[in-house]
Amino acid sequence: MPQQIFELVQAPNSKPATADGGVLRAMVRGDMCVGCGTCVAACPEPGAITLRGKLAVVDDALCQGHGECVRGCPVGAISVTTGSAVNRVQVPLIDDQFETNVPGLFIVGELGGRGLIKNAINEGKMAIEGVARSLPPGAVRTDGDADTVDVAIVGSGPAGLSAGLEALRCGLSYVILEQGSLSDTVRKYPRHKLLLAEPVHIPLYGDLWIADASKETLLQVWETIVANTGLQVQTQQRVETVVREDGVFRIQTPDGVHRARRVVLAMGRRGTPRRLGVPGEELAKVFYDIVEMEAFAGRRVLVVGGGDSAVESALGLANQKGTEVILSYRAQAFSRIKERNQAKLQRLIDTGRVRTMLGSTVREIRNDVAVLEYNGETTILPNDHVVIRIGGDAPFAFLERLGVRIVEKDVPLPPDQARAG
Repeated sequence: MPQQIFELVQAPNSKPATADGGVLRAMVRGDMCVGCGTCVAACPEPGAITLRGKLAVVDDALCQGHGECVRGCPVGAISVTTGSAVNRVQVPLIDDQFETNVPGLFIVGELGGRGLIKNAINEGKMAIEGVARSLPPGAVRTDGDADTVDVAIVGSGPAGLSAGLEALRCGLSYVILEQGSLSDTVRKYPRHKLLLAEPVHIPLYGDLWIADASKETLLQVWETIVANTGLQVQTQQRVETVVREDGVFRIQTPDGVHRARRVVLAMGRRGTPRRLGVPGEELAKVFYDIVEMEAFAGRRVLVVGGGDSAVESALGLANQKGTEVILSYRAQAFSRIKERNQAKLQRLIDTGRVRTMLGSTVREIRNDVAVLEYNGETTILPNDHVVIRIGGDAPFAFLERLGVRIVEKDVPLPPDQARAG
């Protein structure tokens, strides 16, 4: 089993910064950087931060720790820190079996702080192995009723599907609850390309190795595995609450209640994005988050929303070569955004790099256009992509309601990343 999936578990909790903690310098989180280049434009020190491919890289010798790059980054991927080369992350508290401080409640995959697909697959499998040790398959259960399953798995992305397949292989009773469609995590993954740099073992399937393939390829593999194994996934089942009741977990969805002895949360870290609820929103051209701004270079993008996340997406996209950005907002003014975002947006509007449609409402999304109501008329807007940033439910708030502790940890950076900053 790759040692790196235990890095977060073994990493020490963060300590408060001290006044003599060393020289301040910027630190870029490689797993969050979208390569938009706004940090480069924001930095007052020429050459202190540059783009290398899709990643912003800090030159320690030139960085003065101003923090302008932190304020300029639209996705919060940069921090200013001191001392040793570590990546400070906020994660749920879990042990080396991926069990949280709430007994019987497990967290795997991206929600636990490890975004790589191979780690998500491994963690899902390992969590179920732990469940099977505490609930031997075939043994008589004395808790719950006849409808209580051994494990409820929330999410059907790489971690959730791996957990489900391992439960099926072990002979555990299970239910998989997915708030969207099958493998929605992969289907709506904000990267265009996926990469598994090495084979990863999937229960009941074998070794999977996809090198620099599209997410559609991985999704096709996913659907084939589900079809061939008979794994049951209940889609359109958003979990609203999870509470401990009479010794088992009670999981509430809009359509009913499930009871389980163990719960594995494999929901992803992006939370539940709010949706427009219009026809065509399920199309592959629709995104609720962006990981690689560069992938949208030269494209026509409609950004929907009026908060900071929508404006910051528009700012990052406008920084890409040849990208046409239109920002649609139903109100008549961006009254809720940060002052610095207001100023940046106005500069791009003045230079024609972002066009705004205030008072507009998206009514339908089609493959090559979006249909909006604007100035009392129906407007057909040609575009390649639609990015919807209208808020949502953050996953950590959901976890804290369950009693899961959220902690900060300092994860040592690999030597190559530490040198690059």
